[in-house]
Amino acid sequence: MLTLLQMYCTIEQQKNMKKFEYLVLGISISSTFLISTIFGFAGGAIIGTFWAWFWISFLIQVIAFAVWNSFLIQKSDAIAQLAEIQLLEQLSRFVIQLSCAYCKQPNNVPIQLNAKNTFKCESCNQVSGVFMQFTATTLTTPVESVKLPLGGSESVEFKVGR
Repeated sequence: MLTLLQMYCTIEQQKNMKKFEYLVLGISISSTFLISTIFGFAGGAIIGTFWAWFWISFLIQVIAFAVWNSFLIQKSDAIAQLAEIQLLEQLSRFVIQLSCAYCKQPNNVPIQLNAKNTFKCESCNQVSGVFMQFTATTLTTPVESVKLPLGGSESVEFKVGR
């Protein structure tokens, strides 16, 4: 549960992030209009009118931004998917020591939970299968004291020391 101070800090961080986003958006729009204005004056001085060159350079910048941004998003998604696949592969592999079913020699065997597992014995070169079995168990709590009844209404309490 969030305390009031944590909630206030979170709200302040969100406000600061929004301010930063607006600042970046303002700088981006301003630079786009500045570059378009420069191209408008340059194109108008050479040939044509200011507004034609302004809007052409503005559209080129918007289209180039859209292409570049979609490329970066696709690249980022591909990297994230690759990292997730690698992480899942690493998490699904375990190395355990098993005895060969033929010669009983111990072998270090890589185990994957999502695949059929076999291993070739290092000493006899026989291929053995791996049988995995999982069992659910009950959870217990340690006993701190035990009361044993004596005759009548009396009892003796034994405490477990640590």
